[in-house]
Amino acid sequence: MTNQFIRSLESESEQSRQSLQEELLELLLDEEEVYPWDPTSLEAEAYFSEIEAEFSLIDALDEAEMTNQADLLFSNIGRCWSSVNHPKIPRFLLHEFAQLVPLKWLETITTQAELLATKNLSRVTQLVECVKPLWTNWMADDLEVFARPLTYAMGGEYNIKPKFWQELSEIEQIRLSMSIAQKVFNQLTPKKEE
Repeated sequence: MTNQFIRSLESESEQSRQSLQEELLELLLDEEEVYPWDPTSLEAEAYFSEIEAEFSLIDALDEAEMTNQADLLFSNIGRCWSSVNHPKIPRFLLHEFAQLVPLKWLETITTQAELLATKNLSRVTQLVECVKPLWTNWMADDLEVFARPLTYAMGGEYNIKPKFWQELSEIEQIRLSMSIAQKVFNQLTPKKEE
């Protein structure tokens, strides 16, 4: 009786396996298109239009409100991202500039400053060389114009109102980059008595 029971189970198992294989083959050979993989086809355009029509939030917000909401979102994302550990960027930089300046820029400034701090260069040259990889379309002489006020003035520092990086002019971005580099150098090298 047990042998007969085992044979019946084997038979059912074989039928089940064959049934599954047939279903799989049928699904693979089915010509019905589930998703329009070619986004340039006319069918895809209709599909995407239908999907976009379901998303009515765009119609509910005017442009100014949408811009404000996007700025708030990116500010919150920046705040969350700045709390993530970035071993190459000092904490004081993250705390002060993470929401103003792209993290890649902070990392580049920090790395360059660490390389240049040990070299026997003037502070103006250090500042210029520190931000030069970020401003490749600017000549070193032009960047020196922004570095000099930081090094020759008493406690020189640019006062730039906190804004989103994209809202700053290129000149303000360079000034802010120089100020950040100056702060990093001040942390890396103690001030010399004059």
